[in-house]
Amino acid sequence: MIRFTLFRVPIEIQPWFWITGALIGGAIGTTDQIGLMRLLIFMAVMTISILVHEFGHALTGRYLGGGSPRIVLWAFGGMAYNQGARLSRNHLFWMIFMGPAAGFILLALTLAVVFLIYGVQGGTWLTTLIIFNEPVGDPTIEALTLLRDHLPRFFILDALIWINFWWSVLNLIPVLPLDGGRIAELYVTPRHKALLISAITGATVAAVAWIGFDRLYTAVLFGYLAFRNYKDYQSKKW
Repeated sequence: MIRFTLFRVPIEIQPWFWITGALIGGAIGTTDQIGLMRLLIFMAVMTISILVHEFGHALTGRYLGGGSPRIVLWAFGGMAYNQGARLSRNHLFWMIFMGPAAGFILLALTLAVVFLIYGVQGGTWLTTLIIFNEPVGDPTIEALTLLRDHLPRFFILDALIWINFWWSVLNLIPVLPLDGGRIAELYVTPRHKALLISAITGATVAAVAWIGFDRLYTAVLFGYLAFRNYKDYQSKKW
């Protein structure tokens, strides 16, 4: 267990966070020094990126409603708590939304650097390669040199872009307790309907991730969330 304070916000990183991060980063398939380097860079960037995401929640909540924010990084990502805060529904929306927004801001800053260094053609090729594993257009000499001669730099950019794009997008899906689900919960009444929406959406995403993209971790995560939301729906619908 790691505990420290940053920007007057207590932070706790639980052991399962590192285990899950290693699995997402491909620890099982890591067999050489380059793979190990990529894994360690991925885990470092993942930690920073998720902290940025959670600080988006915590600092916005403190600004809008006061209270005492706290951040916990655990097996499936992170949680920001704001004990004692007094927030209207509108303020709650912004507190929740600013988590993914912080990730998108970090993504935008990273892409600005990439396009500044590698130009439109090289930046587009690198960005689409990293996000979709299907590059658009032709690579430039500079982009190919990055992949061939500067692997640590590429691994950092790869992790920054991939994590902050997909983590932010997935967090906006309306599945509790993800941010999209928490936003939906603010506006869907009664609450058991939000749970049903979460269960159906989670099951759909799990099936698409497993069948369409062979993403085991994503399928397991959303399958688990779908099951948990459906059980909660059954207990609350009456």
